[in-house]
Amino acid sequence: MLITLTSDFGLVDGYVGVLKAVILSIAPQAAIVDISHNIPAWDIRSANWVLRNSCHYFPAGTIHVAVVDPGVGSARRPILLKGRQGIFIGPDNGIFSFVAEEDETMEAFELTESKFWLPEVSSSFHGRDIFAPVAAHLSCGVTPAETGKRIESASLVKLSTRNLTRSCRQVAGAVVYVDYFGNLITNLPAAAIEGGIECKVGDVVVAGPGVSYSSVAPGTLSAFVGSHGFLEVAVCQGRADKVLKAGVGTKVSVALRDEVV
Repeated sequence: MLITLTSDFGLVDGYVGVLKAVILSIAPQAAIVDISHNIPAWDIRSANWVLRNSCHYFPAGTIHVAVVDPGVGSARRPILLKGRQGIFIGPDNGIFSFVAEEDETMEAFELTESKFWLPEVSSSFHGRDIFAPVAAHLSCGVTPAETGKRIESASLVKLSTRNLTRSCRQVAGAVVYVDYFGNLITNLPAAAIEGGIECKVGDVVVAGPGVSYSSVAPGTLSAFVGSHGFLEVAVCQGRADKVLKAGVGTKVSVALRDEVV
């Protein structure tokens, strides 16, 4: 069984190695794939986006463990979601908002069966003590229903993921992720900006929507639909986040040639 890991742990302190050790101690046959451990610290929104754009490429039934958990040790619930793309395990803090929004079949469970956790549970490392062992037991044949009680999907913590505004000749959204290269990825899907003639990040006009990073000269800003299917703002061979002093939450708008229906 394939298990993926996504976290803000970094690769310095050994936390990722411990997650893998726990999984392999319970399920030595498990195959583990790291999606990312360089999510900015406590940045649930960025983890939400990375998961959304990664999980589709894994085989159906893959178990995805995601731990970006500033509320660890609080009353926030440990949860499991089961849907078409696989099983998602982590904190109920909005980290699975995108994948839940795009899958109406998603079933939700609160992890309450401590027999599938480590014997001692700390107040600061639920990735090790709860999420990793539950994933390992699932890979050994335990069913989601055995790990806890079913809960209503409507009760889950959700982040606003789309939240687009439209006027007669403009559609507006926001930056939802800044990647390693400083590219600003927005929540404006390709279909929403069809007919776009001008992009603005804050009050700055950006060329495009264009075709790719290299549609403009080095050092020049551009906007185009990225590989994920959403509008992206970049600087050719540079960092758009630094040039525009922009980040997650920065407003982005596209002027449209024709009236939006």
